[in-house]
Amino acid sequence: MKRNLLVAASFAFLSSIAFSQTVTSFAGKVNPDPLNNYSNTTANLADAYFNLPEGITWDKSGNMYVTGNNKIRLITNGKVYNRSGKTGDPTFTLGYANGTGNAAAYYQPTSIVCASNGDAYIVDAGNHAIRKLTAYVNAGNGQIASTFAGGNPSGGFGQAGYKDGPATSARFNEPKGITMDGSGNMYVTDFGNHCIRKVSPTGQVLTLAGKGEDYGNVDGTTAARFDSPYGIAMLDGSHVVVTDFRNTSIRKININSGEVTTICGGLGYKDGSLSEARFRSPRGIAVVNGLIYVADGTCIRVIDEKNKTVSTFAGSGSASGNTNGTGTDARFGAVFGLSYDGGSNLYVTDVVSHIVKKVSIDDLAPKADFSITKENIAINEETTLTDISSGKEATIRKWTVENTSGSSSNVVLVQGDYNSSKSITIKFNATGSYRVTLEVTNEFGNDQVTKTNITVSTVGVADIQKSNAISIYPNPSNGETVNIDLGDASFENTSVQLRTINGSILSNETVLSGNHYHLNTAGLTSGVYFITLQDKTGVISKKLVVQ
Repeated sequence: MKRNLLVAASFAFLSSIAFSQTVTSFAGKVNPDPLNNYSNTTANLADAYFNLPEGITWDKSGNMYVTGNNKIRLITNGKVYNRSGKTGDPTFTLGYANGTGNAAAYYQPTSIVCASNGDAYIVDAGNHAIRKLTAYVNAGNGQIASTFAGGNPSGGFGQAGYKDGPATSARFNEPKGITMDGSGNMYVTDFGNHCIRKVSPTGQVLTLAGKGEDYGNVDGTTAARFDSPYGIAMLDGSHVVVTDFRNTSIRKININSGEVTTICGGLGYKDGSLSEARFRSPRGIAVVNGLIYVADGTCIRVIDEKNKTVSTFAGSGSASGNTNGTGTDARFGAVFGLSYDGGSNLYVTDVVSHIVKKVSIDDLAPKADFSITKENIAINEETTLTDISSGKEATIRKWTVENTSGSSSNVVLVQGDYNSSKSITIKFNATGSYRVTLEVTNEFGNDQVTKTNITVSTVGVADIQKSNAISIYPNPSNGETVNIDLGDASFENTSVQLRTINGSILSNETVLSGNHYHLNTAGLTSGVYFITLQDKTGVISKKLVVQ
């Protein structure tokens, strides 16, 4: 052959899996003078000025909304657009007006959520109302703002009050947070009324938990009391979690029964167990894979209710600033809004720097995978299997090795434990094809993966290569004819052998020239075989699977 067949084998190099959370700037330019610096026109992400950004959400197409001081901004295709609210100095554009685009007016909108059809629902805190903004179509198609619940303008602004009932007949008092369940029901923290309200898809408002205009710190159903609830998020299909701002605690509410329980809290700043943890000023809240993330002043805390712990996830509880970085090395001025993008990131609004930041989250649920140091080995030769699963480290790990060629597995464990070790080294004393399954479990889930890569043979397996110089197809074969192709090289007095996994030679022919050869494999039973090519430059073997 003109091409040397002794091609170097390929090796897989493993990288360690790092568990960290990285804080980076996402949108907005640090605004030291928000009274004079503001964006009325479309701007690039890094050039836009925000004023007191707070709420964040996404529509069905992945467009991001950000509420600011009397404005609703939309981020898409790397640009920041003013979609609703008056233009001009944010401080002096407050008002209450329904309409399209800049004809609409708001008064300190805070939280925002999108329905499945793309319509956005905005907590217009200063107007004591829930506003509706029609779905985004394109930049040239204006979005219409209307009143969905509460409000009833009088003297230019919405009226505060406390009243359940249909749509605009209902009353709120400075609502702050909003979230939505899978049926389209919205849950609103009524900050000034110290209670949690439920708003149906048709606008019907009722009190879910707490008692309007009566504050306290009590768990239970009808007895439950809050003191200025702020942020809210769906915990699961039956519960929401709420930041109870002045009680500096995190509360859980059953959305079916209205029962309220306190997860953790108390004034101060302390990580530790649920009973020990303390918060300073909890506002925004988000849930990712059962973990509860809380915007707490100058940092983001994470609550692991299952393991009963609270820790600082990003930023510092004792130092402020505007620094990108990893985990607690990052700095925030004051984090208000906190939202999960449904993938692997949290987005936060910093009302001191007037910017939006992204905080990456590791995928904590396990995704099983493992590496094999050597897939084609001889009897009594070793290979090492290493767990390279992503997600949080497994607490339970199970390895299973099976011989799929009919004989007993005869696996001899050299190092490690099948049911616990991250890496095991094994050797085999019987030929065959082996199937390996790894199952990993941690507190966030369970996953498994199976690979059928290992072949044990008495043939010169040390010479088996993952070479692209030779193509053998079809492989797996149907047991008829197999094609051997050398590409742009050619055979020169090359011996072509077909062998069984135990080394028996089934055929041995010499090819004098050409770069393509048809090997007759008719009559072969299902199993693993080897095709060996040998000329004066060397020997190479490749595995053939017959189905």
